Amino acid sequence: MERLGRKIGFIGGGQMGEAIIRGLLKAGLCVAQDIHVMDILASRLQYLKDKFQVTQSRSDRNTGYAYLAENCDIIVLAVKPQVLKEVMEYLKDISWTGDKLIISIVGGAKTTAIEKYVPGIPVVRVIPNTPMLVNIGASGVALGQRATQEHGRLALQIFEALGIAYVVPEHLIDPITSVSGTGPAYVYMFIEALADGGVEMGLSREMAQALAAQTVMGAAKMVLETGEHPGRLKDNVCSPGGATIAGVRALEQGGFRGIVMDAVEAGKVRMEEVGKKAE
Repeated sequence: MERLGRKIGFIGGGQMGEAIIRGLLKAGLCVAQDIHVMDILASRLQYLKDKFQVTQSRSDRNTGYAYLAENCDIIVLAVKPQVLKEVMEYLKDISWTGDKLIISIVGGAKTTAIEKYVPGIPVVRVIPNTPMLVNIGASGVALGQRATQEHGRLALQIFEALGIAYVVPEHLIDPITSVSGTGPAYVYMFIEALADGGVEMGLSREMAQALAAQTVMGAAKMVLETGEHPGRLKDNVCSPGGATIAGVRALEQGGFRGIVMDAVEAGKVRMEEVGKKAE
Protein backbone atom coordinates (compact mmCIF):
# COMPACT_ATOMS: atom_id res chain seq x y z
CA MET A 1 0.00 0.00 0.00
CA GLU A 2 1.22 3.50 -0.87
CA ARG A 3 2.72 5.36 2.07
CA LEU A 4 1.03 8.63 3.07
CA GLY A 5 4.30 10.54 3.16
CA ARG A 6 2.93 12.84 5.85
CA LYS A 7 3.41 13.23 9.58
CA ILE A 8 0.30 12.64 11.64
CA GLY A 9 -0.37 14.08 15.08
CA PHE A 10 -3.03 12.71 17.41
CA ILE A 11 -4.74 14.86 19.99
CA GLY A 12 -6.02 12.12 22.25
CA GLY A 13 -4.42 8.72 22.62
CA GLY A 14 -7.44 6.72 23.76
CA GLN A 15 -8.91 3.54 22.33
CA MET A 16 -9.93 4.99 18.97
CA GLY A 17 -6.67 6.87 18.54
CA GLU A 18 -4.74 3.71 19.33
CA ALA A 19 -6.82 1.74 16.81
CA ILE A 20 -5.99 4.21 14.04
CA ILE A 21 -2.31 4.19 14.95
CA ARG A 22 -2.23 0.40 14.87
CA GLY A 23 -3.98 0.35 11.50
CA LEU A 24 -1.65 2.92 9.96
CA LEU A 25 1.41 0.97 11.02
CA LYS A 26 0.00 -2.43 10.09
CA ALA A 27 -0.97 -1.20 6.62
CA GLY A 28 2.43 0.42 6.09
CA LEU A 29 0.89 3.85 5.53
CA CYS A 30 3.24 5.38 8.09
CA VAL A 31 6.38 4.58 10.01
CA ALA A 32 6.30 5.01 13.76
CA GLN A 33 8.57 8.06 13.64
CA ASP A 34 5.96 9.92 11.56
CA ILE A 35 3.24 9.48 14.18
CA HIS A 36 3.10 11.97 17.05
CA VAL A 37 0.69 11.74 19.98
CA MET A 38 -0.42 14.29 22.55
CA ASP A 39 -2.52 13.23 25.56
CA ILE A 40 -3.07 14.86 28.92
CA LEU A 41 -2.17 11.57 30.59
CA ALA A 42 1.59 11.08 30.60
CA SER A 43 1.09 7.39 31.39
CA ARG A 44 -0.98 6.96 28.24
CA LEU A 45 1.70 8.64 26.14
CA GLN A 46 4.33 6.32 27.57
CA TYR A 47 2.11 3.29 26.87
CA LEU A 48 1.77 4.26 23.20
CA LYS A 49 5.48 5.02 22.97
CA ASP A 50 6.38 1.61 24.40
CA LYS A 51 3.83 -0.30 22.31
CA PHE A 52 4.25 1.36 18.91
CA GLN A 53 7.49 3.37 19.21
CA VAL A 54 5.59 6.48 18.12
CA THR A 55 6.93 9.94 18.83
CA GLN A 56 5.22 11.04 22.02
CA SER A 57 4.42 14.69 22.47
CA ARG A 58 4.03 16.51 25.73
CA SER A 59 1.12 15.99 28.08
CA ASP A 60 1.26 19.74 28.84
CA ARG A 61 -1.49 21.34 26.77
CA ASN A 62 0.25 24.71 26.68
CA THR A 63 3.07 23.26 24.60
CA GLY A 64 1.72 19.93 23.29
CA TYR A 65 -0.82 21.30 20.83
CA ALA A 66 1.62 23.83 19.41
CA TYR A 67 4.18 21.06 19.02
CA LEU A 68 1.79 18.98 16.90
CA ALA A 69 0.74 21.95 14.79
CA GLU A 70 4.37 22.76 14.04
CA ASN A 71 5.61 19.22 13.40
CA CYS A 72 2.67 17.42 11.77
CA ASP A 73 0.81 17.71 8.45
CA ILE A 74 -2.38 15.98 9.60
CA ILE A 75 -3.93 16.52 13.03
CA VAL A 76 -6.40 13.88 14.22
CA LEU A 77 -8.83 15.12 16.86
CA ALA A 78 -9.60 12.02 18.92
CA VAL A 79 -11.11 13.46 22.09
CA LYS A 80 -14.47 13.17 23.82
CA PRO A 81 -17.19 15.59 22.64
CA GLN A 82 -17.44 17.18 26.08
CA VAL A 83 -13.82 18.41 25.99
CA LEU A 84 -13.75 19.52 22.34
CA LYS A 85 -14.40 23.20 23.10
CA GLU A 86 -11.60 23.25 25.64
CA VAL A 87 -9.19 21.70 23.13
CA MET A 88 -10.22 24.10 20.37
CA GLU A 89 -9.64 27.10 22.66
CA TYR A 90 -5.99 26.04 22.77
CA LEU A 91 -5.81 25.40 19.03
CA LYS A 92 -7.28 28.78 18.07
CA ASP A 93 -4.26 30.59 19.54
CA ILE A 94 -1.76 28.58 17.50
CA SER A 95 -0.02 30.12 14.48
CA TRP A 96 -0.66 27.50 11.80
CA THR A 97 1.79 27.38 8.92
CA GLY A 98 2.09 25.18 5.85
CA ASP A 99 -0.39 22.77 4.30
CA LYS A 100 -2.34 21.30 7.22
CA LEU A 101 -5.42 19.11 7.57
CA ILE A 102 -7.55 18.41 10.64
CA ILE A 103 -9.39 15.09 10.77
CA SER A 104 -12.00 14.97 13.52
CA ILE A 105 -13.42 11.71 14.88
CA VAL A 106 -15.24 13.57 17.67
CA GLY A 107 -18.74 12.14 17.91
CA GLY A 108 -21.51 14.58 17.01
CA ALA A 109 -19.23 17.56 16.32
CA LYS A 110 -19.90 19.20 12.96
CA THR A 111 -17.03 20.51 10.83
CA THR A 112 -18.31 24.07 11.31
CA ALA A 113 -17.89 23.71 15.09
CA ILE A 114 -14.17 23.12 14.48
CA GLU A 115 -13.58 25.40 11.50
CA LYS A 116 -14.58 28.51 13.43
CA TYR A 117 -11.59 28.04 15.73
CA VAL A 118 -9.00 27.45 12.99
CA PRO A 119 -9.61 29.87 10.09
CA GLY A 120 -8.07 28.68 6.85
CA ILE A 121 -7.44 25.10 7.99
CA PRO A 122 -9.44 22.40 6.14
CA VAL A 123 -11.41 19.97 8.29
CA VAL A 124 -12.61 16.46 7.48
CA ARG A 125 -15.08 14.73 9.77
CA VAL A 126 -14.92 10.95 10.19
CA ILE A 127 -17.12 8.61 12.18
CA PRO A 128 -15.28 5.30 12.70
CA ASN A 129 -16.32 2.38 14.89
CA THR A 130 -14.65 0.12 17.44
CA PRO A 131 -14.10 -2.88 15.10
CA MET A 132 -11.22 -0.76 13.77
CA LEU A 133 -9.37 -2.42 16.64
CA VAL A 134 -9.34 -5.62 14.59
CA ASN A 135 -9.06 -3.83 11.22
CA ILE A 136 -12.67 -4.48 10.25
CA GLY A 137 -13.95 -0.97 10.79
CA ALA A 138 -16.69 0.91 8.95
CA SER A 139 -16.36 4.68 8.61
CA GLY A 140 -18.15 7.64 7.11
CA VAL A 141 -16.12 10.61 5.82
CA ALA A 142 -17.48 14.13 5.28
CA LEU A 143 -15.60 17.12 3.90
CA GLY A 144 -15.81 20.49 5.60
CA GLN A 145 -16.22 23.74 3.70
CA ARG A 146 -12.51 24.22 3.09
CA ALA A 147 -11.62 20.57 2.44
CA THR A 148 -10.80 19.49 -1.11
CA GLN A 149 -11.20 16.17 -2.86
CA GLU A 150 -7.52 15.55 -2.16
CA HIS A 151 -8.18 15.92 1.56
CA GLY A 152 -11.02 13.45 1.21
CA ARG A 153 -8.72 11.03 -0.60
CA LEU A 154 -6.22 11.25 2.24
CA ALA A 155 -8.89 10.52 4.84
CA LEU A 156 -10.18 7.59 2.78
CA GLN A 157 -6.67 6.20 2.43
CA ILE A 158 -6.28 6.24 6.21
CA PHE A 159 -9.63 4.72 7.12
CA GLU A 160 -9.79 2.19 4.30
CA ALA A 161 -6.64 0.74 5.88
CA LEU A 162 -8.87 0.01 8.88
CA GLY A 163 -11.86 -1.47 7.05
CA ILE A 164 -14.33 0.20 4.69
CA ALA A 165 -15.04 3.92 4.36
CA TYR A 166 -17.48 6.07 2.39
CA VAL A 167 -17.38 9.76 1.54
CA VAL A 168 -20.82 11.24 2.19
CA PRO A 169 -22.47 14.65 2.67
CA GLU A 170 -22.13 15.70 6.29
CA HIS A 171 -25.86 15.43 7.00
CA LEU A 172 -25.47 11.64 6.58
CA ILE A 173 -22.75 11.30 9.22
CA ASP A 174 -25.20 11.02 12.12
CA PRO A 175 -27.19 8.26 10.35
CA ILE A 176 -23.92 6.42 9.70
CA THR A 177 -23.09 6.83 13.39
CA SER A 178 -26.40 5.24 14.33
CA VAL A 179 -25.75 2.26 12.04
CA SER A 180 -22.04 1.44 12.15
CA GLY A 181 -20.98 3.53 15.16
CA THR A 182 -23.57 2.22 17.59
CA GLY A 183 -24.35 -1.00 15.70
CA PRO A 184 -21.56 -3.11 17.22
CA ALA A 185 -23.26 -2.83 20.63
CA TYR A 186 -26.49 -4.22 19.19
CA VAL A 187 -24.61 -7.05 17.50
CA TYR A 188 -22.86 -7.89 20.77
CA MET A 189 -26.26 -8.05 22.46
CA PHE A 190 -27.51 -10.38 19.72
CA ILE A 191 -24.46 -12.63 20.07
CA GLU A 192 -24.97 -12.72 23.83
CA ALA A 193 -28.66 -13.58 23.43
CA LEU A 194 -27.91 -16.25 20.81
CA ALA A 195 -25.32 -17.78 23.12
CA ASP A 196 -27.73 -17.61 26.07
CA GLY A 197 -30.23 -19.57 24.01
CA GLY A 198 -27.59 -22.20 23.32
CA VAL A 199 -26.74 -22.45 27.02
CA GLU A 200 -30.40 -22.88 27.86
CA MET A 201 -30.53 -25.76 25.36
CA GLY A 202 -27.58 -27.45 27.05
CA LEU A 203 -24.43 -26.13 25.33
CA SER A 204 -21.47 -24.98 27.38
CA ARG A 205 -21.07 -21.20 27.65
CA GLU A 206 -17.72 -21.27 25.88
CA MET A 207 -19.04 -23.32 22.98
CA ALA A 208 -22.29 -21.38 22.65
CA GLN A 209 -20.48 -18.02 22.56
CA ALA A 210 -17.95 -19.21 19.99
CA LEU A 211 -20.71 -20.66 17.79
CA ALA A 212 -22.78 -17.48 18.05
CA ALA A 213 -19.87 -15.15 17.24
CA GLN A 214 -18.66 -17.29 14.34
CA THR A 215 -22.20 -17.47 12.97
CA VAL A 216 -22.59 -13.69 13.02
CA MET A 217 -19.19 -13.20 11.39
CA GLY A 218 -19.97 -15.80 8.72
CA ALA A 219 -23.38 -14.33 7.95
CA ALA A 220 -21.88 -10.83 7.65
CA LYS A 221 -19.21 -12.14 5.30
CA MET A 222 -21.89 -13.79 3.16
CA VAL A 223 -23.67 -10.44 2.78
CA LEU A 224 -20.45 -8.61 1.86
CA GLU A 225 -18.98 -11.21 -0.49
CA THR A 226 -22.10 -12.38 -2.32
CA GLY A 227 -23.74 -8.98 -2.70
CA GLU A 228 -27.07 -10.69 -2.11
CA HIS A 229 -29.88 -8.92 -0.27
CA PRO A 230 -29.95 -10.12 3.36
CA GLY A 231 -33.61 -11.06 2.93
CA ARG A 232 -32.73 -13.45 0.10
CA LEU A 233 -29.93 -15.00 2.14
CA LYS A 234 -32.37 -15.41 5.02
CA ASP A 235 -34.86 -17.12 2.72
CA ASN A 236 -32.15 -19.53 1.58
CA VAL A 237 -31.76 -20.75 5.16
CA CYS A 238 -35.50 -21.10 5.80
CA SER A 239 -36.56 -24.60 4.71
CA PRO A 240 -40.33 -25.15 4.50
CA GLY A 241 -41.62 -26.16 7.92
CA GLY A 242 -38.08 -26.11 9.32
CA ALA A 243 -36.40 -24.86 12.47
CA THR A 244 -35.21 -21.55 10.98
CA ILE A 245 -38.61 -20.31 9.85
CA ALA A 246 -40.01 -21.21 13.27
CA GLY A 247 -37.31 -19.06 14.85
CA VAL A 248 -37.90 -16.23 12.35
CA ARG A 249 -41.59 -16.25 13.29
CA ALA A 250 -40.68 -15.94 16.97
CA LEU A 251 -38.43 -12.96 16.21
CA GLU A 252 -41.15 -11.28 14.14
CA GLN A 253 -43.69 -11.79 16.92
CA GLY A 254 -41.29 -10.00 19.25
CA GLY A 255 -40.95 -7.06 16.83
CA PHE A 256 -37.27 -7.80 16.20
CA ARG A 257 -36.77 -5.71 13.05
CA GLY A 258 -38.87 -2.82 14.27
CA ILE A 259 -36.97 -2.66 17.55
CA VAL A 260 -33.62 -2.58 15.73
CA MET A 261 -34.87 0.21 13.45
CA ASP A 262 -36.06 2.15 16.51
CA ALA A 263 -32.59 1.75 18.04
CA VAL A 264 -30.97 3.21 14.91
CA GLU A 265 -33.33 6.18 15.00
CA ALA A 266 -32.72 6.73 18.73
CA GLY A 267 -28.97 6.76 18.10
CA LYS A 268 -29.31 9.40 15.39
CA VAL A 269 -31.43 11.63 17.61
CA ARG A 270 -28.92 11.38 20.45
CA MET A 271 -25.98 12.24 18.17
CA GLU A 272 -27.82 15.35 17.01
CA GLU A 273 -28.22 16.34 20.65
CA VAL A 274 -24.53 15.74 21.30
CA GLY A 275 -23.62 17.81 18.24
CA LYS A 276 -25.60 20.82 19.44
CA LYS A 277 -23.69 20.78 22.73
CA ALA A 278 -20.38 20.73 20.86
CA GLU A 279 -21.19 23.85 18.82
